[in-house]
Amino acid sequence: MQTDLPYILALSFQKGIGDITARKIIQFFGSAKKAWNSSSKDLMQISGIGFKISKDFGNKKWLDLAFNEIEYCDKNQIKIISFYDETYPQMLKECIDAPLVIFCKGNVAFNQLNVKKISIVGTRKMSNYGRNFIAELCEGIADFDIKIISGLAYGCDIEAHSQALKNKLSTWAVMGTNFERIYPAAHKKIAYEMLENGGWITEQPSFKAVVPEAFLQRNRIIAGLTDVTIVVESAFKGGSLVTAKFANEYNREVFALPGKTTDSLSVGCNYLIKTQQAYLIENSKDIIEYFNFDSNKQTNQLNLFIDFTDDEKLIVNYLKNQGKQHIDKMSFDLNLKSYELMPILLDLELKHAITTLPGKFFDLMH
Repeated sequence: MQTDLPYILALSFQKGIGDITARKIIQFFGSAKKAWNSSSKDLMQISGIGFKISKDFGNKKWLDLAFNEIEYCDKNQIKIISFYDETYPQMLKECIDAPLVIFCKGNVAFNQLNVKKISIVGTRKMSNYGRNFIAELCEGIADFDIKIISGLAYGCDIEAHSQALKNKLSTWAVMGTNFERIYPAAHKKIAYEMLENGGWITEQPSFKAVVPEAFLQRNRIIAGLTDVTIVVESAFKGGSLVTAKFANEYNREVFALPGKTTDSLSVGCNYLIKTQQAYLIENSKDIIEYFNFDSNKQTNQLNLFIDFTDDEKLIVNYLKNQGKQHIDKMSFDLNLKSYELMPILLDLELKHAITTLPGKFFDLMH
């Protein structure tokens, strides 16, 4: 056990001291232990520390609570990671309001080289449009070193975790509660499935009661952990827009799924795009191109002919062998009239199998 850990924990439990102030105190004294044993007079030399905070600072009850928390975590296979540990997520450490301490359970290796992290957030009242987007996104990036982060909530969050599991992508849940109470309880089964190839993260200790503001606070962790935040569906107000705001403040990229201007679940996403707070995203190809991944690494799903009709297979094979072709040439070679060919090409485009190019040319999706 790190000798400073109990004092770092005790400092994080201390009322009236936030993450930024706590780090300022530790920096001033050189360690949390030295800070804990300091006098009120010395403590009040630090900007922002007044008499009210200093008089209760160093109260033994917080240190006792810290030792109890360490014992509880040891018994329940929970890792306690402080801001000063090498295993603390480097990306989160870059954020000004990063938590002093996080609690983790499962397989949560934060600082792996060349592993990208994407947070997927959105409304709790997800539509089929949002559901289909998340399914295509996770399937499309399944062959790359990507981790999916979300908040275990209803709607877009749990769909992101579920699709990640389905496609064997590592996924982390950032919770607004401690691990004693998985919320919502309906997602407990999926949460435990995540532990095998992912895990749980929270800043809430085991004794902390559930408070509504903790769910908004955890949004900064979701944004801070990730290279990219994707907002799938959102009304004009909501937690996912808060996550996007944090991501922009941390100089991380934000993507948003556009929707109809009359659709209440797309108002937030459209607003982010319109005000240049997010890039427009249509499908997994946008993320693959953003990260400059080698698309040849992907499993060639066209060879599998998943849900393709015989006519669609004919066209896919043709384009695979011939490359980019004009519709008139395709019509002649395949002995199909243009009016017969067009609906098949449209269906293939909707399945993200082909792409339409200027001048009535068509090619396989790369």
